[in-house]
Amino acid sequence: MLAGHAPLGLAMTHEGCEGLLTPLLTRQVIHNTISTSLLCPFTIQVRKEGNSVITIRNGHHVYQVGKKVAEAGKYRLYLCTQEGVKREYILQIANETKDNGALQRAAYILKELQRRAEELEVEYARPDEPLNYQLGFPELMDSFICTEQGGRQVNVFAFRNVENVGDMVPLINITAKDRLRVDLRTSAWIMGKLLKLLAFLHNEGISVNLLSGKNIVIEPKEHYVVIFEWSFAQIHTDTVPVEVRRQEISQAAQSVVVALGGDLKTGTIPNDGDEAFRRYTDYLWRLARGSESNAERAHLAFYELIDLLWERKYHPFTTESL
Repeated sequence: MLAGHAPLGLAMTHEGCEGLLTPLLTRQVIHNTISTSLLCPFTIQVRKEGNSVITIRNGHHVYQVGKKVAEAGKYRLYLCTQEGVKREYILQIANETKDNGALQRAAYILKELQRRAEELEVEYARPDEPLNYQLGFPELMDSFICTEQGGRQVNVFAFRNVENVGDMVPLINITAKDRLRVDLRTSAWIMGKLLKLLAFLHNEGISVNLLSGKNIVIEPKEHYVVIFEWSFAQIHTDTVPVEVRRQEISQAAQSVVVALGGDLKTGTIPNDGDEAFRRYTDYLWRLARGSESNAERAHLAFYELIDLLWERKYHPFTTESL
């Protein structure tokens, strides 16, 4: 441990990742939309112990650790900055050395996702139409064992094209924290991007194994949709089993239903008066109830329906009160 530097927090009171990103953000509500301005802005406020700043080092990389933003059974997440870089990162540190394996697994999966996304980009993307699969998962900036923090694993993440971590909104927070619901067209771009990401993953033989509104974060203005936690992901030796594919498509659709203010038990979604309501929500419910096991096919069918219902154009992130 560096002289004068306290170790980052250790023991947790629960196991698992159920609380993953729920406490991450609070937001300001303006005219029935969620602004990317924050009630508690995540400007970096480097935490101090006495007169010393807590730093974590990996070779020439020096990270200044800020406030804790979330926690799970095996790790905690902190805002951090890197010397000489004008960008916010998330620093993930294992609670104990016995938790290192989970973080190392997540780092391995993220490297694999990046490699495979780049290969597909080179092979299939057109200059005017990039595939952009890499926008669906965090960018792994660094991964190492930190001797100054008791030999615990550290991963450092960023969100691509996003300078401020506070711009990312956990999907579950919209209803659970803000008591709002998204409109149909907002839910459509979220669902579409989730299906695109699942099509990429399943075609590559990868399953997430932790897909819910707590593990889906969005950037409302730029329409990024990201799955954050990858330590439970699995790379299958052959193909992703049919029932696993079906379950993950269903879980993605269920998360969107909840974001719409829907009730999974009663099978209802508030009708906001859009003429497309019935046709759109009927299809969404079919996905949520496990009607589809092929994400690529579901993605194509989804956008065929969208093109029938609405004009393809940018739709701002829009919410209404629950």
